[in-house]
Amino acid sequence: MLKKILPLFLLAGPFAAVSQVGIGTQTPNASALLELNSSDKGLLLPKVALTSTNQSAPLSSHLRGMIVYNTATSATEGGFDVTPGMYYNDGSAWIRMTTKLPVIGDIKYGLQPADHNGWYILDGRPTNSLSGSAATVAASLGFTNSLPDARDRFLKSKSATENIGDTGGTSTFFIALENFPDVNFTGSTDSAGAHTHSYLDNLTTVNNYIAGTDNALANTVAANFTTGSAGNHTHTASFSSGGSGTAVTFVPSHIVTNVFIYLGI
Repeated sequence: MLKKILPLFLLAGPFAAVSQVGIGTQTPNASALLELNSSDKGLLLPKVALTSTNQSAPLSSHLRGMIVYNTATSATEGGFDVTPGMYYNDGSAWIRMTTKLPVIGDIKYGLQPADHNGWYILDGRPTNSLSGSAATVAASLGFTNSLPDARDRFLKSKSATENIGDTGGTSTFFIALENFPDVNFTGSTDSAGAHTHSYLDNLTTVNNYIAGTDNALANTVAANFTTGSAGNHTHTASFSSGGSGTAVTFVPSHIVTNVFIYLGI
């Protein structure tokens, strides 16, 4: 019995004497409690089957800082699904450790002024001006001749009859007659008011006589006349709209960015 215990004390002695433990190294980092060093081996985490992110099982309770590799896939109500991968526990739930990496064909808006890290500005450039791999990837997305030109354009999802990369629409429009509501305008004119008419008539009947040598010349002049009715007539009126036919701009308030597509690094 003593022979079995003694080696344990001898083995435990060095660990008690130092504050860092190194596996594969004699000089573990002073800031590390445990340092693993290997050129052909890795750290194998315990594999467990989680049931949901809000349940601690298979642990008896949530423990902050616990790290495991989950092997199970489960669909639960409320968005607590788990899928295979590394999870850490924050004391109340399991959190999946993941990094969202871009995939070929992803689109993003950015303030970067130029291509970067596999992202290329959608500026309509010929695909043969891209690097060999980027040009091949662009062709696989259907852009064999040129990239789409997203400058001064908004992005929209395609309809049943459109193709990816098609352009369309306009930033201005004109109001046509069919855009106005169907209304009738009515009105009436006022009476003309008091007025006069001027005319010139010719004598129609002249009667004259002389009575006695000392009498003055006396005569009678009679004129009979009638004005005719004006007859049917029309009045024409015109109104000026005051417009100039300028197109209406309907671009909303915005901030300007570049649009990029991910073609890989």
